[in-house]
Amino acid sequence: MTSFIYKARDRYGVLTSGRLESDSSRGVAIQLGKQGFTPITITAEEVSGVSLQLGQWLATFHKIKPEELVVFTRQLASTLEAGVPLINSLDAVAEQIRDTSFRKIVIQVKKDIEGGATFSDALDKYHAVFSTLVVNMIRAGEKAGILPSVLDRVSNLLEKEIETMDKVKTATRYPMIVFGALGGAFIIMNIFVIPKFATFFGAFKTELPLPTRILMGLNSFMNTFWYWILGAIIGLIWFGKKILDTEKGRYNWDRFILSTPIFGSLFSKIYLSRFGRMLAAMLGSGIPILEALTVTAATVENKVISKVIINIRNEVSQGKSLAEPMKGSRVFPPIAIAMVAIGEKAGTMENMLNKTADYFDREVDYTIANLTPLLEPIMILCLAGMLLIFALGIFLPMWDLIKIYNTT
Repeated sequence: MTSFIYKARDRYGVLTSGRLESDSSRGVAIQLGKQGFTPITITAEEVSGVSLQLGQWLATFHKIKPEELVVFTRQLASTLEAGVPLINSLDAVAEQIRDTSFRKIVIQVKKDIEGGATFSDALDKYHAVFSTLVVNMIRAGEKAGILPSVLDRVSNLLEKEIETMDKVKTATRYPMIVFGALGGAFIIMNIFVIPKFATFFGAFKTELPLPTRILMGLNSFMNTFWYWILGAIIGLIWFGKKILDTEKGRYNWDRFILSTPIFGSLFSKIYLSRFGRMLAAMLGSGIPILEALTVTAATVENKVISKVIINIRNEVSQGKSLAEPMKGSRVFPPIAIAMVAIGEKAGTMENMLNKTADYFDREVDYTIANLTPLLEPIMILCLAGMLLIFALGIFLPMWDLIKIYNTT
């Protein structure tokens, strides 16, 4: 098939342009006619170079920042609300995107729409950029004719996700720096400091204390088998990634995360907040509850919580209320179940789900605020333990040497 560049006018006389693929210019004219456009010019496009096609393919794997998606959905919602057609809106928004890879994706989405695809189907080709939640909400917005409103909901949802993750990163930054510094200090001491003391102590031909022998043995092991250690670390990372790619492996890992003493409670609240906000956004966008629960389960990013949501969905499909299976799941606290039950009876499910998400968000904020104080005892114990090992390993033989010197 050949690519054609066209210029056409819609039924209101507004000039538009774009690109379509067809066997001939007549085929392009027929496609434009079906879309309600009157073609003015249709010219064959020069064949794109391999480098351009490769660049577009690589763009699909580029990591797009969540902030870019927020700006994209917010700007697109604003232009659509102003009455600008979708094709022109995508053109205008693409010009404002700084990320080159993301701009190429948006331009390709526009071209797919010009070729006859729906907006949601065009986005669905880029799973690495647009999540299942975003695609399904936009698909529902297209069907209901409320696309600007849905895009606004999507941007609010993405903003909330970014805000929560930023809080978690901020709270864990200090502990991560401390543990990183401890690890770096341990490696430096073992590689540069211990060998000098080992040479010094070895000259006296005396039996060294156990802590010193352990440090010297560890240093010798690291210097002799460093490539095996590096290979083992890389192998463990690769093996762990392969396990996490399996359904069972990911489920067990997620269950382990939720069972950890400090972070388990935090992530559980984050996932439950995401459940409430996602479900409320999709119900507000006109998505049926069974479909909304299915999509929420696929996008909650924790297999344990996802399985609970699927079980809830199956029981709801059998005629039960949403609150009833939530109560039997042992995941949702009583206050969340009560709020959902009130929403079902009063017909304000969306509002009550948002309030449930707000409740979990407050719990998340409280947990994050107390995260550093909870981790400080662990950091102090680790620091004290490392200092004790090095102090005993270095100073015990020095004391022994002083005793030998005094006796002689």
